[in-house]
Parts: sequence; C-alpha cells; structure tokens
Amino acid sequence: MARIALISDVHGNLEALVAVLRDIEATGADAVVCLGDAVGYGPDPGPCVDLIGRVCAAAVMGNHDEAVLVEERPANFNPAAAASLSVTRDLLSDRHFDTIGAWPDRAEVAGVSLAHASFGARRMAYVLNKRLAADSFAGLDAQIGVFGHTHMPSIFACPAGAEPSVDTIRGTLPLAPGVLTALPDAHRCLINPGSVGQPRDRNPDASWGLLDTAARTFRVARVAYDIDAVERKIRERGMPDFLHERLRVGA
Repeated sequence: MARIALISDVHGNLEALVAVLRDIEATGADAVVCLGDAVGYGPDPGPCVDLIGRVCAAAVMGNHDEAVLVEERPANFNPAAAASLSVTRDLLSDRHFDTIGAWPDRAEVAGVSLAHASFGARRMAYVLNKRLAADSFAGLDAQIGVFGHTHMPSIFACPAGAEPSVDTIRGTLPLAPGVLTALPDAHRCLINPGSVGQPRDRNPDASWGLLDTAARTFRVARVAYDIDAVERKIRERGMPDFLHERLRVGA
C-alpha cells in the first residue's frame, strides 16, 4: 500500500464528499483514510458517516465528531458551530453514533500516523505555524504524520534526529493544487490535505490529498461540486446562513 488518499473535515457535505471520492477512484489510490470531522456544519451528516465507513481503510475522531456524542456544548464552539451541532444530533441515528464512537483518536495505516489535529500535548491545536508544528512533531512516533482540523492544505518538515523547533522546521501553507511535492529525504513530515466539506484557503473547491509513501511525494487535488444543492439543504435544515455563505468563498 503506497498511494494513500487523504480526506478530512467533510463536515456533513455529501456533495463534496461524493465528488472527491469520484476523483480519488480515478487515480487508483490503494486506500482512503479519513482524518476526522465527518460531521458538523453541513446538512448530511448521516450519509457522510455511512460513506466514510464503507470506503475508508481507517478513520479517526475529530473535535466535531467527539462533540456530537455529548449533550453539552463545547466551550470553544462558536454560535454557528453550536447551532449546527444541535441539528446534526437530530439527523443522526443510533447506528451513526455507534460508528462515530468507535473511531479512535489516532490510527496507523502503512506506517503513516493519523490524527485529527496534533500529535502533541495540545491534541486539538490548529497546526498553522512552525511553533505548533514543533509540538506536534514532539508527539509523532512515525516518519510521516497526517492530520486535518485547520482546513488548510500544508506540509511541515523537520530533519530526522533534530529537535523540532521554529529554527529546524520548514513549512508550506497553503499548498497549491496539482503540484507534486517531493518530501525531503531524511526528514519527518506532517501533511494536511485540506478540507473536503469546508475549505478555508479562499478556494471553494473541495480539497483532498494523495500521499505516495514509496515515492515520498504528496499532491493536493481540488474538485468542484454543487454548492447550490448544499445551500438549499442547509436552509431546509434551519442551519445558520453563514454556513453556506462561507462555502462560496472558501473561508
């Protein structure tokens, strides 16, 4: 298993997920893994959980997945996120809750470590800079770790054997789509494929990534999908307008 398709932060956006999986199928990837947040924000959490369960070799639990399992509103959720969480719970069946509840915090596929946000002490930190990448590297036991949470495609690299710090780490974000990036030799790498269901890099197209562990390369792919259909569903579910407005600008 060398070519692993990375998806993350689907957030109940079925149209985006279907479009991405169709794109992945065309590449002939050996496996698909999900880096968390299947639910939250979007109008189709149940079908997304079902589809991820069918096609993914592994999935880890994100903060929205975790939050939907408890009745209390997480302290760090903004009003729109909290409102969507309430609707999301009503749209899920017991079977969906069981599926989500079985997802671990971390997993490993073909020697690649999977987490939703950070491998470090701050498990749900947004790894958007070298300082937070250093903390994540400190908790990474593999050569390659893949993560989501930031909705921003990125790569951080640290020389093998070096102490992770802002001085030793190189970072690139956001990654440009379609560019094949060679992972530097003798480096550990943290890789983020961006978000399927709610990109935040000013590109509204759904984002996923293809990691080739044999060739040590990574490429971000972007896929257009029917945002109009998602907007209609968000309105029908009574979710905040902000949640479909941001989809159009990728923010």
